[in-house]
Amino acid sequence: LTLTTHVPGIETGFANNSSPRFVNYPPILICNNEQLLFDHSATDPDGDELTYSLVTPFAGGDSFDPAPIAPAPPYFPIQWSGGFTPQAPLGPGSNTQIDSDGLLTVDPNITGLFVVGVRVQESRNGILIGETVRDFLFKVFDCNITMQAILPLQEDLSTFISYC
Repeated sequence: LTLTTHVPGIETGFANNSSPRFVNYPPILICNNEQLLFDHSATDPDGDELTYSLVTPFAGGDSFDPAPIAPAPPYFPIQWSGGFTPQAPLGPGSNTQIDSDGLLTVDPNITGLFVVGVRVQESRNGILIGETVRDFLFKVFDCNITMQAILPLQEDLSTFISYC
């Protein structure tokens, strides 16, 4: 997870500014071949106009070394491979979109662990004054698991005495 926020100072003419705040945390687990609709919207205390987009996440820590590669900005973007892109972070053939209201739609078609980057830019009076980038992981797994409980008959249990 790498969170960044850039809030320009007086060069924009807006010295007083609060960053947008995401209203939800994304789910950690999602089902393969099942559409996910997730409210990835943010609120802005200043009432600024918010614009959403999918972006390349920053490289950071991993499960073996959770500290970021660079402990302080600037952070460097990850390198996509094999048909993965900011617009297809779950791989070729998957569908990932974010609309103007921050609604994230994900249609995964393979299982695995995938990184997604979402940027929200804030504008006031048509001037870009800040942006926040949030990246997160989706674990896509097969939810179509057939489970069957095999239970012995009641009279086959060693504790069985009789029926009531």
